[in-house]
Amino acid sequence: MKWDVWDSAEYDPAAVEALASEAGCSLLLAAVLSARGLSSKEAITNFLSSDRSKVYDPLLMADMEAGAARIRQAIVAGEHVAVYGDYDVDGITASALMADYLKSRDVPCTVYIPDRLGEGYGLNLAALERLAKDGVSLIITVDCGVTAIEETAYAKTLGIDMVITDHHQCPGPLPDAIAVIDPKRPDCSYPDKDLSGVGVAFQCICAVAGAEARDTLLDRYADLVAIGTVADVMTLTGENRVFVTEGLARLEEGKRVGLQCLLRQAGMEQKTIGVGTIGYSLAPRINAAGRMGNADLAFALFDTDDPQKAEDLSAELCELNQKRQTIEAAILEDVLQLLEQEAYSTGPIVLASETWHKGVLGIVASRLMDRYHAPVLLLCIEGGVGRGSCRSVDGFDVFSALDSISHLLETHGGHAQAAGLTIEAERFGAFKEAFLAYYRDNPPKKEGGVLEADFVVPSPELLTLDQVKSLERLEPCGRGNPSPNLILENALLVKVMAIGGSKHIKLQAEKWGTIFDCVYFSMTPERLNAEEGEYVDLVFTPQCNNFRGKTTVQLLVRDLGRTNARLLEKARRFCTKLRTNTEMPLRLLDRKLLCPERSAFVALWRQLEGRPERSGQTEQVLQALLPTEPAQAYICLRVFDELGLITVGEEADHLHIAPADTTQKVDLKASQILTALQGGIQDE
Repeated sequence: MKWDVWDSAEYDPAAVEALASEAGCSLLLAAVLSARGLSSKEAITNFLSSDRSKVYDPLLMADMEAGAARIRQAIVAGEHVAVYGDYDVDGITASALMADYLKSRDVPCTVYIPDRLGEGYGLNLAALERLAKDGVSLIITVDCGVTAIEETAYAKTLGIDMVITDHHQCPGPLPDAIAVIDPKRPDCSYPDKDLSGVGVAFQCICAVAGAEARDTLLDRYADLVAIGTVADVMTLTGENRVFVTEGLARLEEGKRVGLQCLLRQAGMEQKTIGVGTIGYSLAPRINAAGRMGNADLAFALFDTDDPQKAEDLSAELCELNQKRQTIEAAILEDVLQLLEQEAYSTGPIVLASETWHKGVLGIVASRLMDRYHAPVLLLCIEGGVGRGSCRSVDGFDVFSALDSISHLLETHGGHAQAAGLTIEAERFGAFKEAFLAYYRDNPPKKEGGVLEADFVVPSPELLTLDQVKSLERLEPCGRGNPSPNLILENALLVKVMAIGGSKHIKLQAEKWGTIFDCVYFSMTPERLNAEEGEYVDLVFTPQCNNFRGKTTVQLLVRDLGRTNARLLEKARRFCTKLRTNTEMPLRLLDRKLLCPERSAFVALWRQLEGRPERSGQTEQVLQALLPTEPAQAYICLRVFDELGLITVGEEADHLHIAPADTTQKVDLKASQILTALQGGIQDE
């Protein structure tokens, strides 16, 4: 299994049927929404809505009125305005949006996107001097600037006003600018704190143009807002859901020549455009420009109306992306070797090297985080300075971690899940020690390696083609509204077959007399840890698969584990938490599967009487005691240990059983473990 724990809601058939009837939706859609806490027709209608009325008034954002007034002043006076952006997808789309709007108002406009490799993130003094010499009197930042206190003060000495639009955390005092527009400002009452940088930029031009222009601006720029929002992994609820829904429709229309060429070069022109198209086809190619030190290339693609130029730029972006993939693979292999040398087992990964390409460290960090379910921080050391990227798991705020040890850093910024930093190389050792100490004192709020699922599928009626098709109403899916993850338990693994050059596998699993076709990407038969003929549990996303004109249900597997092994792990976690007085919610079905009958205690005790001391690999020991119920065998042992009949020791994946020096009779009813397990069953 990739994840230690699969967390899901309890399936309540009566509640789901009532909700489906009330909301006028399918049972499967009602079950997913119910699992996510939506329990009424009104809540479902509001959640699924992508009506434009859900976009908030931009003037609710702090400083927006002042910022919009200053931009209008520049438009009227014909001032030379600079748009200062960032080199990632969010920053590039925000730069393109703001520059296009200003040009549509006949404003002389310069776009400045810093070089990722030479300048790094955010404003810098040399760039400000260059813009001042060019006659710029107003700088509008997009996707950056909220921490640029020194740079903003310097711009003022050069005679340049600053209107800052950003969406990053505000760690301290704000820059002394004409306006600092950021929904994450502590004093900002704007309801949606999860706008992307391009989302904030869009709201800014709406404020400049006035409420009557909003629909026109959304028609013109929704595609850019959608791309930046998805690429920056913003929550796809509320107004972001509106932006992405509208943006996908604009992408389908194909009115922006640069994006159409890029879709064609990526092989996506004839395919349905969804969130995955942005995340896996467009965003990596746009990002590649900034990562490889040429963000202006991506901006130029958005800025051109020339079809031939757009084709050339798209081809160049695709070539850069291939180069990026090669470099990324080499760094990943290097990191894996370092982890093997360090005998890494768990906890944050904090590494540095003088040979890594800093432009792709964020991607490598993300891949490592997905693999090890731990925060990852990678640094490239150049000229005595380390620049790096952090990616974090849910429940651990990496921005707060960096903020707490900022005295060791030159600069840092970002979000709870992703951040960047600069540090003097000689301080790396102290920084690593401090970061690990912070993690020990502030571990993730959730258990490591938790896969969030919706519910355990109770019957085949929920997996018919019509039911699965009904999930299309959830789109667009992403952070905050993920694709459904369902659990299928105790299915017979009928077939395992390598596909895609042995990089992926195709499975067949039987449950309720039905064979389900499954595909498991980035998995091999050797790493599956389950064989044909075994019973398995799997987490999957149901899909409609069209092949040769026939549409069928296919299960896209997210994780898979042997049924007995998963149940045993639940038993271990339940007993461990009980010993530490920590409540562990268990589904009623799991309680029934784990709770042994008296006959199981008798059978296991007879096994121990003949050979009371045993030691070995946990599953092997348990299967020898109760061959068909290893999880119940574990519960029996823990109850005997609790009552003083034996002593049970565990270390890693090994179990040691030794007899206790007692002949005293005990009452199983005195067991806290049994009482806790039976309580849920008796309450049924």
